Amino acid sequence: MAVESIVDGVYQIGSAPVNSFLIDGDEGIVLVDTGLPRTEGLIAKALAGIGRSVGDVTAIVLTHSHNDHTGNAAAVKDESGAEVYASRADAPAIQGEEKTPAPPVPFYALPFKWLVQVLPRAHPVTVDHLVTEDPKLHLPGGLRPLDTPGHTPGHTSYLLGRGGGVAFVGDAAKATKSGQVVRGYFNRSTPLIDASIRHLAEQDFGVAVFGHSPSIRSGAAGAFRQLVESIAD
Repeated sequence: MAVESIVDGVYQIGSAPVNSFLIDGDEGIVLVDTGLPRTEGLIAKALAGIGRSVGDVTAIVLTHSHNDHTGNAAAVKDESGAEVYASRADAPAIQGEEKTPAPPVPFYALPFKWLVQVLPRAHPVTVDHLVTEDPKLHLPGGLRPLDTPGHTPGHTSYLLGRGGGVAFVGDAAKATKSGQVVRGYFNRSTPLIDASIRHLAEQDFGVAVFGHSPSIRSGAAGAFRQLVESIAD
């Protein structure tokens, strides 16, 4: 599957375990996360599938600094001239100035932590715009940033007001096949991670899309609230 429609004008590229997303608008394409390094052909194929091209990408919005999210940002920026948006805390790793932090995996998932370290390295890319949760900040495509640190120091989720509300969760959490929200094998329980999950649960959105799991197409905020209730217990 090259591209899947999530809501009108929002598309998922590929399928789990590594997802990225397109937002199609009047001002061009916003690419949310960019997949594993050396897979830019998948992005081009997905864009062609909706009648667009890499040259139509005007903004690259990154949830965080891990290589499976930043992997093709440099290649897409070089071809399209798109500007890159990411948090201040994660920008140094995205730009190659600092080492990318390892994911805070629980003990049972330590092999995943080692696997991440041997993935192909993403080419550094300049972050043109630093994002933070600021009501005065207007991002391309109508996205609103939501500070959700923990998976990385500056992990950021994004909210979009289309289709009843879409949350781009990145790796702040994941969904099961049955539509439950869980921390995932890349997030152990920490106060910061659980606070970010609570923050997402406070928002209003019907759909949630994730970096490494299927989307939730209805009642997504409620699924986050159910996880918060289990954390409280």
